[in-house]
Amino acid sequence: MPAVISGADPGSIACQLGFKKGDILVSINGYEITDVIDYMYYSECETLEIKALCGGQAVEFDIEKDACEPLGLNFETYLIDSQRSCKNKCIFCFIDQLPKGMRETLYFKDDDTRLSFLQGNYVTLTNMKDKDIDRIIYYHLSPINISVHTTNPELRKMMLHNNKAGNIMERMKKLADAGIELHLQVVLCKGINDGEELDRTIRDITELYPSARSMSVVPIGLTKYRDGLFKQEPFTKEDSEKVLDQIEEWQKKNLEKFGSRIVYAADEFYLKAEREIPEPECYEDFQQFENGVGMLSLFKSEFYELLP
Repeated sequence: MPAVISGADPGSIACQLGFKKGDILVSINGYEITDVIDYMYYSECETLEIKALCGGQAVEFDIEKDACEPLGLNFETYLIDSQRSCKNKCIFCFIDQLPKGMRETLYFKDDDTRLSFLQGNYVTLTNMKDKDIDRIIYYHLSPINISVHTTNPELRKMMLHNNKAGNIMERMKKLADAGIELHLQVVLCKGINDGEELDRTIRDITELYPSARSMSVVPIGLTKYRDGLFKQEPFTKEDSEKVLDQIEEWQKKNLEKFGSRIVYAADEFYLKAEREIPEPECYEDFQQFENGVGMLSLFKSEFYELLP
């Protein structure tokens, strides 16, 4: 879809050139602008040759500017084109468990690596062709957040209900070899990808270190709106204790071998197990903070600092 302009920042280069709402950015330095990543990458150059449609007329601009000085264009949609939606039918999908009648945006399942790079969303890499992986590498879109869940190809196909989901290690290795920083997550399902399967996943992930910087393990979230969905059981106190023992054992091994724990349990497991939340230093640089990992530790630490 065309890069339709919604306006220009006041005082910006684009504003001075006279760009208006409804104009279309066609190309920069000969490269077609198909999404926001194209725009961000090519507009950083010091010398720009811009082709556009302004008022329906083809125009060209030759610009010289400071490196990384923003051009100042805004577009009708954040990504310029449409978001990529998830085609999987994951057995743990939380959106499938939402009640009816809520706002429409809550039911959209995104699976877009551009949003992973720009906003930290997690993606499965299942809706991508090899050229899409190459594009991540070409633009060096790093870091990328990836929903792994398991590195067992057949089990991953089953969990995501997608026969194209089994090449996760191959794709992550290609990204890692290209220097793309990866932050990963596992939604743990009782009796499915836990136990020995979790050991396998962690073992495989550590082979990608240091590109694979961190991995969170979070328990499946279950609601009462699960009619017709894959049967799942919540983690009990005893289950959570076993998961924590397993992860903490891996943390010890990884810390000794790599100098980093790499894998972290979600705070919810500590609450379910009724265990003390680890100290902040146990979460290193809090790479999985927004995934519910280490939040309670940090909040507890800040709370105690406020005490007289």
